Amino acid sequence: MSSNVSRAMMLAGIGLALFGVSIAVLLRLLPGPHTEKDYFIIGCMATLVSLVAVFLLVITTWIKSPIPFFKRRGKRPGKKMFDI
Repeated sequence: MSSNVSRAMMLAGIGLALFGVSIAVLLRLLPGPHTEKDYFIIGCMATLVSLVAVFLLVITTWIKSPIPFFKRRGKRPGKKMFDI
C-alpha cells in the first residue's frame, strides 16, 4: 500500500473512532430519557468534533508549509510596487 493511501486510511480510522467515542461521551452527558432532538444534537456535535479533529490532523501532518493558508507572491523582476 502506498504512503498516501495508508495515511488516508489512518485518518479515516481516527475520524471514525473519534466519532464513536464522542457519541458515547455525549450519550452519557445528556440526561435521559433521550428524544429525537437529543439524538440529533448528539450526532451533530459528534460530526463537528470529528471533522475539526481530522481537519487539524491533515493541516499538521500533510501540509508542511509554515503558513498553510497563504502563499507569498514572488516579486516580478523589473517592476516596482506602484509603477504606473
